[in-house]
Amino acid sequence: MAWNSRRGRGVDKMDVSSKKIFTACFLALCILPLVFVGQVEKSLWLDEAALALNVLDKSFLELFQPLQYAQSAPPLFLCLTKVLVSIFGPGERVLRFIPFFCSLASIVAFWFLVDEVFVKKDDFCPEKRPLTPFFGTAIFAFSFPFLYNSLEFKPYSLDVLFTILTFLIWLKVLRHKVSFKKELAFVLLLSTFPLFSFASIFSLCAVLALSLPVPGVNTGKERKIIPVVLGVSFVLYYIFIFSKINSGTNVYKYWISYFINHNFLKGFSVFFEILKYHFFPSSVAAFAFILFILGLIYLCKNREEVFSIFSVTLFSALAASWYDFYPLFGRLSLFLYPVFLVALLSPLGFCSKMSAKSKIAAILSALFLLSTVFYNPFNDILYKREEIKPLLKVVQGEIKPGDRIFVFKGAHLTYRYYLKTPEFKALDGFETFVCPYNIQAKACADRIKPFCAVAINRGNSCYVIHSSEVNTLKDLRPFEISISRLNGKIMQKDKNSVLYEISPVGR
Repeated sequence: MAWNSRRGRGVDKMDVSSKKIFTACFLALCILPLVFVGQVEKSLWLDEAALALNVLDKSFLELFQPLQYAQSAPPLFLCLTKVLVSIFGPGERVLRFIPFFCSLASIVAFWFLVDEVFVKKDDFCPEKRPLTPFFGTAIFAFSFPFLYNSLEFKPYSLDVLFTILTFLIWLKVLRHKVSFKKELAFVLLLSTFPLFSFASIFSLCAVLALSLPVPGVNTGKERKIIPVVLGVSFVLYYIFIFSKINSGTNVYKYWISYFINHNFLKGFSVFFEILKYHFFPSSVAAFAFILFILGLIYLCKNREEVFSIFSVTLFSALAASWYDFYPLFGRLSLFLYPVFLVALLSPLGFCSKMSAKSKIAAILSALFLLSTVFYNPFNDILYKREEIKPLLKVVQGEIKPGDRIFVFKGAHLTYRYYLKTPEFKALDGFETFVCPYNIQAKACADRIKPFCAVAINRGNSCYVIHSSEVNTLKDLRPFEISISRLNGKIMQKDKNSVLYEISPVGR
């Protein structure tokens, strides 16, 4: 097997313009799944609604301060979203525009990253592998966690983009000898990245570490400005942003089980959970771990500078979790996906004179990566989580003057958000009891029972509406809707009430 086959040599013979056209067409195909995902009608779920309320209710300056509802997010991401909301309104697509746009940009950026790693000639990579970037970018574009988070009003898509951009700036520019002005310009640019993506701090830590003088290896004379600028920016970010994230909120308490917390065994467990999140089926996490270690070995032998920045980035993230600074959980680890994927591509990209072992490693890596995208990315059910809008449409269609609306714990923030949108503004005038977030759902149900005939808690939250025109409980016309994480169907219980049933969907 020769990954650089006749087809590979044929691509090499193309003229530059043909290559650019071919690459542009290929990238256009890669964004098709993302374009489809962008058309999915999906309600905001609890965490998105909580972040949206911060954007809607706070001033620009307040977005640089600790957020409400156990939320944290980069301030410039929130400020840019607030600008869009002030122009186009508080709709879901407006809120999700920046994450979606960053996902589109991430596909292009990842292409340049794998092109830099596997195609560019230098002392570490003497042979070109032109097909590896195409294969790797296609896998990246079809990754379910990547596609899913492109549709979320959360900063995880930005984490991916700014991590890749950091890698590219280091590999293409700053690791080489450049003029003082160019170095200063790029390091100042890098120092702004945490304002858009908190997770970019880990790849920036790698840039800082690799810029420090190492006796006998790097005197540091060529990169004095990088450690100074990044070091000062890290201190300022910690003082004014990171140290205050937990002020007045339970964000750290919520994620406490996902900190490694000075426990080696838990560190392995957390790392395997990350692999399960990124690669499907989750039962092959151990196999993914073996291929990842093998890929790092290939990188170390063939592209030492790539291995260095990847390994220090990963080490920084693990260290942050070790000291209870950053929880490594599922979507919060999305920024590590480019590291994992490039490592897994390495047996394919570095196989000049392929031995039998190299062939086996390349085949296993290719088959494993292909297996991770064996799902239908055009199934919109995969991307839905807590569908509250269909419920609100039923409520809005059935509610009568004098009715009250009771909102259970778990739906209170999404309900508050949708009252601010033009589509459900009509519900804002009705008397509403919202169950506080800090009490149990059962306690909330107990509070509602004296006011209505039916108060059932299915899952974590439900709506109960009744008419205030009746005088006794037995005369009440109960109108009850329950929500959880569902795909939903409406069923008539009887002529006077409607039940909206839902069941778990997605992954």
